[in-house]
Amino acid sequence: MKKIKVLHLIPSLGSGGAEAMLTKLIQNNQSDIASMVVVTLFANNYHYEKIVETGTRVYCLNLNNVFLLPFKFVQLLKIILKEKPEIIQTWMYHCDFLGVFVKILFPKIKLVWNIRHSELVKGIDKKTTIYLAILLSKISFIPNMVICGSTAALNSHLKLGYKKQKLEVIHNGFDIDIFSPNSVIRNSRRKELKISQNNILIGHIGRENSIKNQKDLIEVFTKVFKEYKNINLVLIGKGLKNKYNNHQQIKGFKNILILDETPFVNEYLNAFDLFVLPSLSEGFPNVIGEAMATGVPCISTDVGDSSLIINNKALIAEVNSKEDLYNKIVYWLELDKEQKEKLKYLSRQRIVDKFAINKVVASYLNLYKSIL
Repeated sequence: MKKIKVLHLIPSLGSGGAEAMLTKLIQNNQSDIASMVVVTLFANNYHYEKIVETGTRVYCLNLNNVFLLPFKFVQLLKIILKEKPEIIQTWMYHCDFLGVFVKILFPKIKLVWNIRHSELVKGIDKKTTIYLAILLSKISFIPNMVICGSTAALNSHLKLGYKKQKLEVIHNGFDIDIFSPNSVIRNSRRKELKISQNNILIGHIGRENSIKNQKDLIEVFTKVFKEYKNINLVLIGKGLKNKYNNHQQIKGFKNILILDETPFVNEYLNAFDLFVLPSLSEGFPNVIGEAMATGVPCISTDVGDSSLIINNKALIAEVNSKEDLYNKIVYWLELDKEQKEKLKYLSRQRIVDKFAINKVVASYLNLYKSIL
């Protein structure tokens, strides 16, 4: 049987959640059902090598000037004519919008949108992003299917007017071999960070963005530290050092460490005892699944599908409530050793049972088959 060829159109191969999911989809596609090709609008980075290593072709349009868009669109059309895909899957709003024009020109090719956003927040999300999402809702009858990366994304886009019969949720998946507990790596990374093996390490990984709300985590941690002296906080992510290294609550505070973005997320997660996500909005936060697969319990604000992933109300804090975030961290700190160990086991088992990458890849492949 001929393989279904799927052309993925995505803004870039940066370090975001959509890019990570596409990379995992390609890396774990071991079936005879589909072959894949990737086209990016902007410069390739971060996940590029991982995808190329699978033998997957990656084309980059290098759209570095909006005035070049007509020429780059013609270049995209040439790639489509060369590759002859049966399905084009577009990732995120701008590519979803471009996909509409491709569908008009190639009506026989099936079009699948992939939505990663959950709630669109005025004042935080760009106005152009919000307007584009609304515009796409008016023409959501055009794609053959719309994949939502979270239940929260599906619900919020239903409210915007997206066609219900087109929407389907496929959650992110996790490689439970890459993200797994490893005591050797744990000891090595903690030694590098100069964290005592007896200290409790609370961690956070995420890019600098007001929606990620790292400032509240820093403030809450300084309050917790007044009562629990044997704790450290490590924040890792793009842009965090520039913003927070001179923060008044961090400067000179040895128990808070800020690190740049790293490709070794799985190794640093092994060093953590607890992961905290204080976000104001999320879709399906990859980092929670990665932490839990590594055996690290997670506390998160009640955003996106966080509560679905964690599946423990005692670890879910109210959004934008420093008091409740404090209470949840203290709750975990007060658990005895046996309770903490049980929570570590249950955290990993939740991901193994519900969100292992092989199950998620199978969902994508079944959707491709269903629309042809």
